[in-house]
Amino acid sequence: MFYLFLMVTVSLMLSACSGENQLAEQGPPPQQQSQSAQSISLPLKNPSFEQSDQFVKGWGFSQHAGEPAYEVSIDTSDSTDGKHSYRIERKLVQAWGMINQWLPLDSAVGKSVKLSAMIKSEALGAKGFDISLVFRKANKKFISEISSEIVTGSHEWQRIEVTAVVPAKAAHLQITAVLNDAGTAWLDDVQLTLFDKQ
Repeated sequence: MFYLFLMVTVSLMLSACSGENQLAEQGPPPQQQSQSAQSISLPLKNPSFEQSDQFVKGWGFSQHAGEPAYEVSIDTSDSTDGKHSYRIERKLVQAWGMINQWLPLDSAVGKSVKLSAMIKSEALGAKGFDISLVFRKANKKFISEISSEIVTGSHEWQRIEVTAVVPAKAAHLQITAVLNDAGTAWLDDVQLTLFDKQ
């Protein structure tokens, strides 16, 4: 009887040890794993263009060259987030026109950054409209640029995005929304997210 009791006790102890080993091999519970992969939203100025009237506050505008070729405005009748959206229309032949915003990159090298935005288009040419991540050094010299897929033709609101790994020596991030051809484009609900490289 004592021998049987001893066998059962040893068996239970071995089972408990085996279970602990399996848990250790499986790694941290899902909650801990999700915490290690957490992302943070980087603050943008006027990301949904709600603070603007006739000017696009928080954003700079530029074009390739020559006399003004674009009509840039805040559309108060069509949006996806809030009451306003950004609208750009090419009036004269020109290579590109864009709005952009600069942000500092602190301790971000090696991490991934994702830029996304809601886009609407009307009669865009083949070179279309895109959004980009432009990485620059501390002296603002160019390092690299990654662009989203190009939106062409006429489409209702859709979300597009681009993701890139922050390169070495990157100290500034310039985000851009660029009209590269004829037509009209709308932009709204711009989001920027930083997360650990997957």
